[in-house]
Amino acid sequence: MEQTVMAQTLSEQDLVEPNNGKEKKLLYFLGSGNMAAAIGRGLAACSHVPLRLGFYDVNAEKAQELAAEVGGQAALTLAEAAQADVLLLAVKPQNMADLAADLAPLLKPGQLILTIAAGLPLAWYEKRLPAGLAMVRAMPNTSAAVGAAITGLMAGPLAGAADKKLAEQVFAAVGEYLWLEESEVHALTALSGSGPAYYYYFTEALAAAGEALGLSSQTAQALARQTAIGVGRLLEARSDVPLSELRQQVTSKGGTTAAALQVFAEDSALPRLVENACRACAQRSEEMGRA
Repeated sequence: MEQTVMAQTLSEQDLVEPNNGKEKKLLYFLGSGNMAAAIGRGLAACSHVPLRLGFYDVNAEKAQELAAEVGGQAALTLAEAAQADVLLLAVKPQNMADLAADLAPLLKPGQLILTIAAGLPLAWYEKRLPAGLAMVRAMPNTSAAVGAAITGLMAGPLAGAADKKLAEQVFAAVGEYLWLEESEVHALTALSGSGPAYYYYFTEALAAAGEALGLSSQTAQALARQTAIGVGRLLEARSDVPLSELRQQVTSKGGTTAAALQVFAEDSALPRLVENACRACAQRSEEMGRA
């Protein structure tokens, strides 16, 4: 299936809701952890986003602090928050069953449910929430904190064009997004969901190698960190250039880079290791989805 990754900045026409002067829709975050905070801040920074923001958390003080920070509102009860046009379920997966049980009798047909909980398929919510709800499952990654996430979006059967557009506007506030089939979510988890940790781990290993070669810890970490930052910026700036070509551009035949890459490529060591790691991640994702 051909997919298109959408840019972070949508056009003003896309961001302005054609509501003929009606009040903006109200989106309530249920849960106010790190990801909810990142999305809330991203939305608050979008001047044309067609939403008012609200926050609810069992820790009322936490929700109130986040609401004050982004210029939103806070609810003291779940019943109050549940009246919103759009609900973004942002509690941890292990707490979602309790939230769904409390939320189900409060919902009404026509509301849009967005969920960012890992491991829980749309069918899980369909069994626990009332009929008539549009749902979109989203999997952003932790780079949402700096507006550089990539989010996989998966639509439920009742999600129409307007629901999908609204979901796009929400997650465009923290980076880029793409639509995919829910059957692809385990591969998505293995690449982009857990992917940031792989890059951190490789950067750690690179810094450790620098120390082994005689550099101080501070110097090795600075070199490894800034190298990763620079590569990320080049990947963004040259997104139309194949990855293999970018690698070849810094690899002179018989040079120092080629010597290092030969070690990585020996018996396909690095590609096999990465594939095995991603397969392990995807398998665990499947197991969590069946739990």
